Amino acid sequence: MFIFSYWFSRLVAADPGRKRFKTASKATISVITAVVIMLIVLKAAGSSQITAAILSGVIGLMGILVVNDETTQAKKVTTGLVALSSAVSLGIGSFLSRYGQAENIFLVLLVFFSFYLQKFGIRYFSLSMVAFMSFYFASILHVTFSQLPWLLAGDIVGACCAFIYNFVIFKDRPANVLRSSMKSFHIQVNLVLDLIIELIQKKQIEPAQIKQYNRNIKKLAEYARVASEELGNTDPHDIWPGVTAEQMRLYVFDTVMLLQTYSPAIRKLSELKAFNHFDIQQLLLKLVESIREAEVLNENPTHSLTDAAQHLQELRQKLSELEPQDKRYKDWLYLIRRIETISNHVIDEAYELQQAIVKQEKQPQKEAEEQEDEEDNDEEKGLKPSTKKSIQAVITAVATLIFGSFLSPSHQYWALLAGYLVLLGTETIGSTFVKAVQRSVGTLLGAAVGFVVASFVSPGILEITLLFTCVFMAFYFFPITYSFMSFWITMMLAFMYDMLLGGISESLLLARVLDTLVGVGIGLAVSALVFPKKTRDKITDTSVEYVAALKEFVHTYLHRFTKQYAFANLADKGMELEKKLKQLHVDSDPIIKGFVGRSRLQQFLTVFTAINYYAKHLVASSTRNEAFYKEAEFHGVVKEVEEKVASNFTQLEKALRGERGTYVYTLEDVRQKIEQSLDYFDTSVQSRNLQHLQLLHNIYYVWKINQSVVHLAKELGAEEISSED
Repeated sequence: MFIFSYWFSRLVAADPGRKRFKTASKATISVITAVVIMLIVLKAAGSSQITAAILSGVIGLMGILVVNDETTQAKKVTTGLVALSSAVSLGIGSFLSRYGQAENIFLVLLVFFSFYLQKFGIRYFSLSMVAFMSFYFASILHVTFSQLPWLLAGDIVGACCAFIYNFVIFKDRPANVLRSSMKSFHIQVNLVLDLIIELIQKKQIEPAQIKQYNRNIKKLAEYARVASEELGNTDPHDIWPGVTAEQMRLYVFDTVMLLQTYSPAIRKLSELKAFNHFDIQQLLLKLVESIREAEVLNENPTHSLTDAAQHLQELRQKLSELEPQDKRYKDWLYLIRRIETISNHVIDEAYELQQAIVKQEKQPQKEAEEQEDEEDNDEEKGLKPSTKKSIQAVITAVATLIFGSFLSPSHQYWALLAGYLVLLGTETIGSTFVKAVQRSVGTLLGAAVGFVVASFVSPGILEITLLFTCVFMAFYFFPITYSFMSFWITMMLAFMYDMLLGGISESLLLARVLDTLVGVGIGLAVSALVFPKKTRDKITDTSVEYVAALKEFVHTYLHRFTKQYAFANLADKGMELEKKLKQLHVDSDPIIKGFVGRSRLQQFLTVFTAINYYAKHLVASSTRNEAFYKEAEFHGVVKEVEEKVASNFTQLEKALRGERGTYVYTLEDVRQKIEQSLDYFDTSVQSRNLQHLQLLHNIYYVWKINQSVVHLAKELGAEEISSED
């Protein structure tokens, strides 16, 4: 029963904000509507131009998928221009078809512009993509000039369907997306809390349980990123009156931190036999269960948060009864205190959210410190990335056209399409290779399965239903893996060929697979030989970006201790660090999946992940609001730490770029000086000692971050020096 409930919850939460479902549904219904309307129009006019109906479906699909402007108004304009772009492409293509290789030249130009125009905005890329696919479609079905009027009608019908479903029926409702994203987030939180309860109850934790827990934590971090992004688009006050975006982000961040803290802490507590202390085990269970039952965003809150606060107080009371010097407790007492601290943050944030909802009062947003964007006045030397990519695409197009004409004279553009798509959205040789493999595998499996299924299904309602199911599945799984999309698209083409050609042959599908392999192979070869960008160079760029963001993050954190009333929105900055770390993992994926040099890269990624973990603890610091130290001595200490740590970040950036002569400060002497200057026994300076203890607590994870930075820099050849040098 638990397993069923677990997987049902996973299924419900699997699509945060239901974005994938919504996009796939819009695309599928738009295609169906456009095709049906056009078929009705054609039948009423007594025409048998079924190609117009198919084109209408293609435009209805692309009007949903390729229109990605930043604002709704811009999207509406682009959707209207989609029909015009397709019409112009079809008109020029049908005119040039009588002039031999002229249509191939036009197609190559479309490929060039679809990559080159990206630097001027996403709209130009979208329109070039539509023009390319329209011409590709016309070439496959051998469209003639006499068919053009009906095709233009199909363009208009397809674009109108896309417009209606995008902006009328399924128009963007950011509030609904945010609500759904938070629901997915809370479902995943509860799944993790269920696993935590299991871990606490177990006398011995199995490795499989730890793996399952870690997988769910990764999912939770992903859902937290989605929710955080939606908070940038929607004011939560519109859904939960009284709640600010800052409050919500901090609550989401603290919750993820809590659950990431639980895993290693509970595992260590289990190893140290801490749960043999029955009172500790039961108090932790009660605390976790009450947090799990809390409905934080409910307008009629339950008593679970009150219960959680009570259990937390009982845990504190129990901890105060245990002597830290007692050998039975000293090895694990600090772990309980760590759980207690972060649990307190989560309960406080959740309680503030509930109170804000109950009171329904709009709270003023804090304004972040104004930061001037640094303008990069240095012009990039040589060709710009968009120009390089467009040249790669042109060379690929010419090569695939030549090879395609020999391999499949009747379908010479199949190889071109494969080469075009494998270059789309890839920056490095490694990412192009991964995409090429994914497309090849997806196409091969899709062709095999599509051929088998099509051979058993007669043309009719069932095959049409399967075709549209393939459309939905392709675009539902596209954000997850490109292989799945290729698989479903190839199956869709198998059904389409079966209906249009009155049957599908092994030779046709074999030609499709062979052309795909040739196309992706040429695209990969061009990526490796023409303006190649190595995967390691991209990893270096992303690593430098992460270190620069981390430098700003730590500066903002330490700045609060020397400047009164300084505001630090660390939750937002923490989420940005999380995104950059994820991008670093994505960029490293081609090497990690390979065999050459992955061991050292994995070690580097581990250190970056640890740094990110320490940075999260800075967000979770107990000092959330006023952190200003009035003592001038503390100002000097913090200033010294800030300057030396900032220098280490700068030196690490240089080392990552391969520069020599870099150096880093260990700061161990500074840390030792700070820690030894605390006088526990002088009661006359008790207030000062309290501030001193707070300072030690607040910069503990700054030391951890610096140690990791020093380790990375030394691995890259930097010299380690004392802060006094």
